[in-house]
Amino acid sequence: MEATQDFLREIPNLDYVVELVGTQDFEFQAKFVAIMKTEYTSDLGKYLYHIKIGEPRSAAELVHKLKYKFSVLGMEKTFEFAETHKEKLELGDTSLDDVFKVILKKVSNFLDQA
Repeated sequence: MEATQDFLREIPNLDYVVELVGTQDFEFQAKFVAIMKTEYTSDLGKYLYHIKIGEPRSAAELVHKLKYKFSVLGMEKTFEFAETHKEKLELGDTSLDDVFKVILKKVSNFLDQA
């Protein structure tokens, strides 16, 4: 799974946010990160819950939301992987869940330190 290696090497960042608002608007960046943390934490918890109780189609809806957060965090290849994972979940296939959880942990760690 060579594509796996590509997206697993991606590192979350705030470059997109800085590009939008400039390097001097620290107040906006702080607000943005706070909102991102809140939404991400909520979506993450719901995703894990639906996976745990065996509802992959419900989990797919949350992957759809999470993938846009990956995009904002500069993780384009991860966005593509999340789309593939979402499509598999919609079919009831949870085979990519373990790899997806690695990504979720990486983003969680980044947001905790941001």
